[in-house]
Amino acid sequence: MRLVSAFLFIVAVASTCLAQAHNEMRIATPARVSAVAVARSGKIAAGLGTDGRIWIWNLPSGQVVRSLQPSGLGASQACAVSNLPCGLLLSQDGRSLFFGDAQGGVHVWDSSTGEARFETALHHYVITGAFSRDGNLLAASAAGEPAQIFDLRSKQRLFQLTSDFGGATAVAFSPDGSLIASADSDTAIRVFDAHSGKLKWRFDDLTLESFTVDFTADDKFVIAGGASKSLILLDAISGKELRSFPKQKDVVRYVEVSPDGSVVAVEYFDENGANIPAPVMVLDISSGNVRSQWTPDVPIVGTGWIGNGHLLVATATLEALHIWSLP
Repeated sequence: MRLVSAFLFIVAVASTCLAQAHNEMRIATPARVSAVAVARSGKIAAGLGTDGRIWIWNLPSGQVVRSLQPSGLGASQACAVSNLPCGLLLSQDGRSLFFGDAQGGVHVWDSSTGEARFETALHHYVITGAFSRDGNLLAASAAGEPAQIFDLRSKQRLFQLTSDFGGATAVAFSPDGSLIASADSDTAIRVFDAHSGKLKWRFDDLTLESFTVDFTADDKFVIAGGASKSLILLDAISGKELRSFPKQKDVVRYVEVSPDGSVVAVEYFDENGANIPAPVMVLDISSGNVRSQWTPDVPIVGTGWIGNGHLLVATATLEALHIWSLP
């Protein structure tokens, strides 16, 4: 498995004064990749294949570092082939890899050695997870349950977040590590103290479920989106709504704020089917204006900012993983 080709092309969109740049890497894969995670360092990516294996690649070479076989092959294959929203993510430094499987298994490996760092089991299939920015804490949520917080150094469960009913669809740690945001299936956005698990505030004005949440780089704001097809910006201290971004035609599946905090990447999902391509947009946080957007020919399987300010977007075919770069 090696990097086969790379190219860069720029298309100017005169009508909107937006520019798009796509730098494609084509990496041959033994099975179709259904989910991809990228480290903030930009030096490593991980992907879940429909064969149930997890592959780790160096970037930009596309060289395979190693492959991992989660315990319970069927649980990892179920995530890959049935569109279950199991979690796959890398810590920002790329040293730790998290995978939550369809039987509730929570796995954390050292990405460079393949050594298991932490394992536990939740009651249902894992929906989402998040590392703290220093990689020491892990939040993981099973279907219908609030997120649980684990200390990866002591390998101990610290506490469970709270909700009225249902569970978390997304969680995020603030950059300074003091807060945890949770987008919950009861439509509330909640923020907790990351040290005690105490609820700081909740936002209840949404009528539809949010699927994703993140903090801005300065810790001042929370941004969330979901079935409403729009984003909201909340004050991280008070929970007060500050702005609602323009509504789009597709559901918001994933948001991630850029390293410099000026823009947010938004990955969309076509509500008519997972096999229908949907766009990724980069929005200016202060104005809500679209900086760039792109809709690939096939659905997106992962996005992530890297330290140089570029957004990596992954798509997959039956025989290869394609990684594109947006400025």
